[in-house]
Amino acid sequence: MTHRIGLIGCGGRQNAHVEAFKSVEQCEIVAVADLNQKTCHEFAQKNGIPQAYTSVNEMIESAEVDIVTVVTRPKWIFQPVMTAIETGVKGILMEKPFGVNIEDAKTMRDRAEAAGTTLLVNHQYRFFDLAQQMRDILQSGELGQVEYFRSISAIKLHGQGTHMIDFVRFLHDEKPFSWALGNFSGQETFDAKQIGPDYNTGILVFEDGVPLYVEAGRESSQSPYPGNGLNLYADAVCTKGRIWFGLSHGLRIWYPDGRYQEVEGSWPAIGKPAQIRLTESLIDTVESGTDNSCHAQKAYATQEALCALLESGLTHQKITFPLDISPELMERVREHLNV
Repeated sequence: MTHRIGLIGCGGRQNAHVEAFKSVEQCEIVAVADLNQKTCHEFAQKNGIPQAYTSVNEMIESAEVDIVTVVTRPKWIFQPVMTAIETGVKGILMEKPFGVNIEDAKTMRDRAEAAGTTLLVNHQYRFFDLAQQMRDILQSGELGQVEYFRSISAIKLHGQGTHMIDFVRFLHDEKPFSWALGNFSGQETFDAKQIGPDYNTGILVFEDGVPLYVEAGRESSQSPYPGNGLNLYADAVCTKGRIWFGLSHGLRIWYPDGRYQEVEGSWPAIGKPAQIRLTESLIDTVESGTDNSCHAQKAYATQEALCALLESGLTHQKITFPLDISPELMERVREHLNV
């Protein structure tokens, strides 16, 4: 069966989706939509896509699209996702984060489920070979019990911060969070490509008591290794050893017997096969209803964590899960910072 793919948004990140869908036999990219007509036609011509539209609804109906990608800035992503659900597509792969405010994420998740639409969020780090290797080592018990995790991103919570928190959730077997305490600062780049404060820090505690210490934004701690092109990393400190993942470095492993191992791997080389595997998993879920590591339900738990850290910084309170906060969190943050 061939799936007809429509692309929503012509930003740079869409190129990775084009490459991935072209690598999957069952997929044919038939159309692209973007509000900027000139950009849309140029993107279609560059990638050999036969049809270009300025309307998402028109693209889905006229080009008979059954799977879409949604690649826009976070503050604009809700409406095209909802339009795709309401127009009856079978599957949606949307870029992270899972919306801006938690009520938007909940609406997208619930509407997709009610419509029978497969909705995935592009947390493709879960499909890194290195991520699976790190998870297997942690779950084997070879390094003992996890004492704490740490995740660092030089880009905001709603940028790569969502990847690093989601990455740790994957490593820790999707265990739910119990509570969060966070803080934030900085308004200079609030409405840049990624929405939100310039810097966030905090702690998220899993229900089993294991803490995850988080930093996100341009003032975040730097990787201790040279050649750090992308300052994004996750660390698991255990009772008998330690394992560290860096997006520019691969794995660093300290074993109980004193051995030290490095497993090389860096972005973008590790990203391309992961994106293809995620795309293949989307097709499998659409066709067979199989569970998916990037399903909206899993992404919702990560989005709760992002919002809990911001809500805590706004209210100076410890926030418990499941999240129950006032709506329009980001607007309240904006007002607090006088943006």
